[in-house]
Amino acid sequence: MAVPVAAYKAGQMAWQNRSRISVSSQLTTVILATGAGVGAFLGIRLLIRNFKKGVREQQALVEGNPASYAIRLKMAFENDTWLGWGTDEEAVFITLELIPSQSIMRKVQKAYRDLYQRNLAADLKEELTTEEFTTAMQIINSKP
Repeated sequence: MAVPVAAYKAGQMAWQNRSRISVSSQLTTVILATGAGVGAFLGIRLLIRNFKKGVREQQALVEGNPASYAIRLKMAFENDTWLGWGTDEEAVFITLELIPSQSIMRKVQKAYRDLYQRNLAADLKEELTTEEFTTAMQIINSKP
């Protein structure tokens, strides 16, 4: 029993004599301030995004508003029919045809990004087949 006790005491002595790393209070303050700054930035960014989304949703109630078109497109992408899931391509094409001009189309893309934090062109490409995407792009590019 003397050997384990001696080993324990030797380990305890080694632990007490170990070199210690000291972190200055200034470094601790810098780390905490940086963390608080990043947290504040992310919190403010989230508040701004939620505010923009709320404004866009209010604007969507007005017929012909870009946010209204953006919501229609998203609803067409998320079409759940009794036959199964899938994009309602006809609704996508009709909505794209209703958009009157290129400037309104750019506003629709911005509203879509504000509402869903996604890119409309990328979602069109993802949701439509190659031929359908080509048709959608022809509709978009034919706007005055």
